[in-house]
Amino acid sequence: MYANLFSPVSIGRLEIKNRVAMTAMGANLAAAGGGVNDDAIAFYEARAKGGVGLIISGVCRVLDGAGASEPNQLAARSTADLQGLERLMDSVHKYGTRLFLQLHHPGREGQLLFGEEPVAASAVPHPLSGLTPRALTVPEIQRIQTAFVTGARIAQMAGADGVELHGAHGYLINSFLSPYLNRRDDDYGGSLENRLRFLLEILAGIREACGRTFPLGVRLSAEEFLGDQGNDLATSCQIAIALEQASIDFLDISCTIPETPPESALACIEPGTYEQGWKKFMAAAIKQHVRIPVIAVANIKEPEVAEAILREGCCDLVGVARGHLADPAWCNQARAGRAEMIRKCIGCLVCLNEIFHHRHVKCSVNPTTGREREFAHPERNGAGRIIAVIGGGPAGLTAVLVLKERGFHPVLFEAARRLGGTLNVADKGVGKDKITRFIDSMVAQARETGIDLRLGEEATVAKVQTLSPSGVFIACGARPFIPPVPGIDGGNVVLAEEVLLHPEEAKGDCVIIGSGMTGLETAEVVLKSGHGTTIVDLLPEIGAGADMMTILDAKQRMAPYQPTYLPGHKLTRITPEGADFECLATGLPVQVAADTVILALGVRPQTDLVARFKAAFPDAHVLGDASRGGRVVDATQDAYGQAFVYEP
Repeated sequence: MYANLFSPVSIGRLEIKNRVAMTAMGANLAAAGGGVNDDAIAFYEARAKGGVGLIISGVCRVLDGAGASEPNQLAARSTADLQGLERLMDSVHKYGTRLFLQLHHPGREGQLLFGEEPVAASAVPHPLSGLTPRALTVPEIQRIQTAFVTGARIAQMAGADGVELHGAHGYLINSFLSPYLNRRDDDYGGSLENRLRFLLEILAGIREACGRTFPLGVRLSAEEFLGDQGNDLATSCQIAIALEQASIDFLDISCTIPETPPESALACIEPGTYEQGWKKFMAAAIKQHVRIPVIAVANIKEPEVAEAILREGCCDLVGVARGHLADPAWCNQARAGRAEMIRKCIGCLVCLNEIFHHRHVKCSVNPTTGREREFAHPERNGAGRIIAVIGGGPAGLTAVLVLKERGFHPVLFEAARRLGGTLNVADKGVGKDKITRFIDSMVAQARETGIDLRLGEEATVAKVQTLSPSGVFIACGARPFIPPVPGIDGGNVVLAEEVLLHPEEAKGDCVIIGSGMTGLETAEVVLKSGHGTTIVDLLPEIGAGADMMTILDAKQRMAPYQPTYLPGHKLTRITPEGADFECLATGLPVQVAADTVILALGVRPQTDLVARFKAAFPDAHVLGDASRGGRVVDATQDAYGQAFVYEP
């Protein structure tokens, strides 16, 4: 079915069983202070067991201090790291998967985590923190180059199949390559030849230490989106040629640096609204200039897209990174012709947000991501006992799949005719088709496992009692919050959820109260329908608490329609003419004229329904939004955990 995807490919003399690479992602799962631990091994082993051909590890430090990027990351600093790395390699190799270590120095990016002064090619201030790194001296450059060479030798001794040098995203190597980041006037700055010197000397050192046949590659930001101030695609093709001449074995093509303008900043880690494969042109351009294998990082989620990109000749391997967070068995499912069963990444960027806040990686659609060891051995003691699950949203669906795996007989009640709960509203936003495909994959899993699905059937206490269940799980979700303010029951007031399902509910100019993701998704729908729109929030920032990349994406798409933003304003009254607010900064009243007032103020648990079932079934478990309103990741993690440890 996927003839190209599951054909072998060689990098140097190394054969890889298929053309799917789980490219590098932050996980923050390794030992405190750097090094391998059981959690990191379990994370990578799950993906190897799932059939991926090549894994490129998350960033692996070669130095501590300013050389560290995450609090808990892999390390290849000295022979003290050998034993742990060897355990990691062995755990992956038994499945026939290859593993490359990605050797890394954060450069000025290290300042975001540690107190030690960051260093870089030049003293260029960081656009987010405003801090300025110290420019490296030549002796310091040589010390870091030696550390990279040592890291490669440690990797080779540990049994790694190869190494990749991270030369992208504004990290240290990229700070030498980029004309915007490199302002030096010595042998390591100025011309392209000089800017390449730092990296080429590292490559030469690795070749001397590890030999010509040890697979060696580089990740590049092929486009910095800075015009002639940075590396554009044409310049990166020249860099690729020079690296091939320096005897590297492969290139891994990414893009952007921190200075990339806002309109292009999301090109590195895209939210779910971006099309799959959209940046394949970057890898394709590089491939036209080199003969070594090229890996395309192109927002690939599904095997059909990956196969098409390979068929077009854009690359030699496809990078499927976040797709493997969502489903470690991505490759095995695709190879077996079961692509509809792959749990789909929805591009919510929870994974990135967790790492940004120094927590371990999580995934909204896969609660076991980052917790593989914890959930490795479910107790299969259900013995066919009936469990009633009330609600078929993400929490309810997650619970029934776990309970079924454990040998219980779950019976799921869902009042709607389609599973998915509020996700069937969330997927009505612009560019939210990946949510629909995720729901479809969950439904396919539930049907294949033979779960008793009672769709279009509202659960009542009496119905559940007739089952004589061994346990009850309440996953009935939550209701939109409606504040008790004057005029709230006016005919011009509608819920955001109603507008997403029926855009015609919005008439004339609109004011949207609440700037969370539901509010912003609704705003985009009404703006594109031609309605003037004002977005108001009590909090001092629009989208406060949501992932900053997702908020940036939403704002960029809405910008051409010129919405008005009013953060820091409290709703006081709704009138037939619009809504009245109080500016929290000044205490002054603010009136917003609008024909339609749209409420997007979050949700509250259905406490009345929960109370009825708890009265009849005191030991019932309450899951997800039925317990406390939150994100999809909160609902699925809660449901998986409770179903995993449940004892009747």
